[in-house]
Amino acid sequence: MLYDRVMEKLLTVGELAKMAGVSIRTLRFYDVYGLLKPRSYTAAGYRQYGRDEALRLQQILFYRELGFSLEEVKKLVDDPAVSLLENLRRQSRLLKDREKQLLDLQNTIQKTISSLEGKIEMEINEYYQGLPQEKIDYYRREARRRYGEETVQRSEEMVVKMGKTKMAELQAQGQSIFEELAENIPGGPTQPIAQELISKWRKWLENFARYTDEGLLSLARGYRDDPEFKAFFDKIHPGLAAFIADAAEVYFKKSV
Repeated sequence: MLYDRVMEKLLTVGELAKMAGVSIRTLRFYDVYGLLKPRSYTAAGYRQYGRDEALRLQQILFYRELGFSLEEVKKLVDDPAVSLLENLRRQSRLLKDREKQLLDLQNTIQKTISSLEGKIEMEINEYYQGLPQEKIDYYRREARRRYGEETVQRSEEMVVKMGKTKMAELQAQGQSIFEELAENIPGGPTQPIAQELISKWRKWLENFARYTDEGLLSLARGYRDDPEFKAFFDKIHPGLAAFIADAAEVYFKKSV
């Protein structure tokens, strides 16, 4: 690196977290997971990070934003055959692909707005343009099988009415809940924080549909037992699908 490591100012975990826009808990989790180790520790045991660690965190966050699981990110940034520049070039290509998808999504949003304003008519399947069609078909088919046509229709109407901003906020909330659940896998499904997060998950889902306790428990089990759903959650963190199901089992058993 073209800088003097001796004179380099090291950052505390709080300073790096603030700069990167992540939580201190996330950086601690990355340390335990072996994804981002501090440069050093103070005599009191506090983590310290330098430029190399900040650049590695940048790579981690870029890949996470692009949808890679923690396990996939670790393999990519730890690959000795791939340099930092090569990783950046790869991310640039992926972002260009994402840009095209976002343009498609923006077009879909504008069409939806025009539809709700009564300017054009829009078919239900057009609400999802810009998303992988095979995933859309699968999830809608599974939802109908599990919950019935009427429930799915009401849910889709709720999604359409909530608008772009609200939907983006809810997606971010859901991602945050699932990432927090992933961080707490080591403590087991019965720990209070895991049960609090299942309660948050339950309230979050009410933005999309109305579920009975049995329906929510069935949904959680589906995360674990259905290959497509399991792959989605385990991409966030290996074992997350099973952990959510186990934590939900405990939660709803207590509510009986």
